[in-house]
Amino acid sequence: MKKSLLFCLLFLFSAFTGIYAVDVPLDKSNPTPSPTRPRAPILIPVTVDISNTDLYLNFTSEVGIVDIVITDDNGSTIYQQSVDTNSTNELYIPVDSWKTGNYSIEIIYGSITLTGNFSLQ
Repeated sequence: MKKSLLFCLLFLFSAFTGIYAVDVPLDKSNPTPSPTRPRAPILIPVTVDISNTDLYLNFTSEVGIVDIVITDDNGSTIYQQSVDTNSTNELYIPVDSWKTGNYSIEIIYGSITLTGNFSLQ
């Protein structure tokens, strides 16, 4: 009997209680991405280390075909190669025969270009 009385009271209370929903307007909070402001942080899928004899590239993620271009201070291309990161994840570039000086490396895949600078002593 108590259960049915409780049920009746809850039913009567809910019948006289209005339930309202409020529309919450949403705005687009992130602007359209531009080349200088990417949508998300860029994953850098490669690490580059240099020793006295080699430049070592380790691809930590597969990104497909990667173009590697190394130039000297004069802008002359010293080294250029395409690598398929789906089949290999390491690349050793011998630098022991190169002249001392400053060099730039570009690693290009898709629409991403990663750049770095290094010196040979």
